[in-house]
Amino acid sequence: MSGLLALVMIGAMVLARVGEMLVPHAASLMWISACAAVALALIRIRSVHRIARVFAIGALIVAGIIVTLRPEGLPALKQAIFQGTAFSAFLTSLGLIRTPVRASQVVSVAAAQLFSYPAKMRNAVMTYGAQAFSVLFNIGTIAMMSDMAVDHAKRATKAGKSVIDPRPVTLSALRGTIMMTVWNPIGVGFAIVTTAIPTLDAVTFLGLSFACAMLITAGGLIISHYETTKEPQFDGEAEEDTANGRALWAILFAVVLLILVTLSVHHVLHVSFLVAACIVLPLLSILWPYIEPTVRQSTAGTRSQVKALGEASCAMANEATMFFCAAVIGAGASIFLTELGIADLIESGALPMLAIILACLFLVPLAGALLIPHSIVMIMAAQLFGTGPIGQAHPYALALGLCFSWACAISASPISAMSIITGRQLGTSPSRVTSAINRNFTFYCLLVCAALVSIIYYLE
Repeated sequence: MSGLLALVMIGAMVLARVGEMLVPHAASLMWISACAAVALALIRIRSVHRIARVFAIGALIVAGIIVTLRPEGLPALKQAIFQGTAFSAFLTSLGLIRTPVRASQVVSVAAAQLFSYPAKMRNAVMTYGAQAFSVLFNIGTIAMMSDMAVDHAKRATKAGKSVIDPRPVTLSALRGTIMMTVWNPIGVGFAIVTTAIPTLDAVTFLGLSFACAMLITAGGLIISHYETTKEPQFDGEAEEDTANGRALWAILFAVVLLILVTLSVHHVLHVSFLVAACIVLPLLSILWPYIEPTVRQSTAGTRSQVKALGEASCAMANEATMFFCAAVIGAGASIFLTELGIADLIESGALPMLAIILACLFLVPLAGALLIPHSIVMIMAAQLFGTGPIGQAHPYALALGLCFSWACAISASPISAMSIITGRQLGTSPSRVTSAINRNFTFYCLLVCAALVSIIYYLE
C-alpha cells in the first residue's frame, strides 16, 4: 500500500510539474500527489517520532486557522501543501538510493582508499572526500568512514603496526557531510532555498555555494590541525590494498555525472532541482543494480520497484512528515508576520536587509542548539523573506545565508541525525559533540559565512 502511494505521490508530482507548461490543467495532478503524501503521513503517524507527531498536530491547527479565520491566506496554504508534497516526494526518492549505495562494493572500496593517503594529506582528503561520498550516502558517510577507521585500527594493532586514530576520521566525515548540505543540488537545504526564492538562478547559486563551501572547508582544516595530534602513517597492508584508486575515481565520476544529469533535467524540462532529483534518483536506483553486479546479487537488486518505494517511504517517514508539516506551519507564520507589517518595515528601510539575512544565519543554528527543530525555522525564514523585498533584491546573499544557517544548525543541534551518529561513533553524547567537540568549527563557519554573505550582499 505504501509503495503504491509513494509511486502516485512522486509520479503525479513529476507529471504535474513537467506537463504544466505543455498540457492544460496538468498542474491539477499536484492535488493527487498531495493526497498521496497526506495518506502516507497518516498511515505512518503512529510509527514516526514524537516530534513529527507534534509537527502534524501543529500543521492541522495552522491549516484550520487559515481556512476558518484567514481565507485570504488559502493560496499560501495551497502553495505550502504543494511544497510539502514536493519535499516528501524528494525525501522518498532520496531514500530509494540508500539501499543500492549500502550494498555497493565499489563505494566501500572507494571509501577505504581514502585511508591510503599520507598522514599529512589524510585530513584534507577525508574531509573533501566525505563531501563527495555524502552526495550519495548522505549521513551514512559518517558511520561508514568511522567504522572503517576502527576496523583498520584493530587490524593494525594485532599486526603490531602503526594505528590511525578513528576520532579525527569521524570528525572529518562529519564536517565534510555538513559542508555538503550547503551546495548539494539534490539536498534538502538547497531544495528549500531554490523553491522559496523565485528570483534565484539555481545553476549560478550552485557554483557560488560550492565555491564558498570549498573555501570554508579549507579554513576548517586549520582548526582540525590544532584539535588533533599528529597522526602516524597508516599501516602498510592497508596502503597496499587501496593503492589502486579506480574505485575512488569511479565514485567521484558518478557524483559529478549525477549532478550534471540533474542540471540537464532542470534545464531541459524547466523544472526545479527538487523535481529534477525526483526524476534522476529513482532512475539511478533502477539502473545501479545493472551497472554493479554486487548490488544486483543483493536484496537491493532483487526487490520490486514498488516494494523499494514502500521501504524508502518508511525509512524517510520522520523527515517527510516533519518537512511537509513544517511547510504548512511556515506558511501560517509567514501570513501572521506579513500582517504585522514586516514587509513594509523592510521596504521602508526600518529593518535593514543585511541585518535580517545575518539574523537568519545566526538564529537558525541557535534554534537547533536550543533543541528546536531547525527545519521549521529555516522553512519559515525562506517562505517569509524569499518572495519579499529581500528575495527580490538580494537572492544570492539570502540563499547563501540560509544554506549555511542550515548547515550550522545541523552542526549545533544535539537532536540532528549527524550529531547523534557522531556521538555514537565517538562514544559520547550528542550534546557534547555540538557544545564541545564541534563548537569551534560551528563558530568558525558562522563568522566566515557572515563575511561572505556581506560581500555578496554588496556585490548584488
